[in-house]
Amino acid sequence: MYNAKDIYLRDNTLTVKKDVYPLSKILTIEAKELRLKDQLLRILCISAAASVVGWAFLPIVAPVLMLVGALFAILTAKKYELRAEFRGTDESGDHWVPIARGRKTEEFTLFKAIVEGVGK
Repeated sequence: MYNAKDIYLRDNTLTVKKDVYPLSKILTIEAKELRLKDQLLRILCISAAASVVGWAFLPIVAPVLMLVGALFAILTAKKYELRAEFRGTDESGDHWVPIARGRKTEEFTLFKAIVEGVGK
């Protein structure tokens, strides 16, 4: 669980636990409530990645690994996310990166406070 000591703004940087993000590289930041669509997409991606590993090395275990991947994704699902859009440094363009994820409404409130603080 994140608290105010874990995520804070200071000296034009955003600090999340031990990670430091300079605000000059962040284009946009948002606190997002992850919906069912987001969760299902994550479950599908993780289970497919686990299945691919199975198909590559031992095809008979691929369906089992797909179920294990789906179970892992379900057990580690989070409801809220703090994410930032970073300026691209090459021709790949700008990209969104999840900075923190949480399950409790207190964390979501903290994420929204950070978004408001960056916007000032």
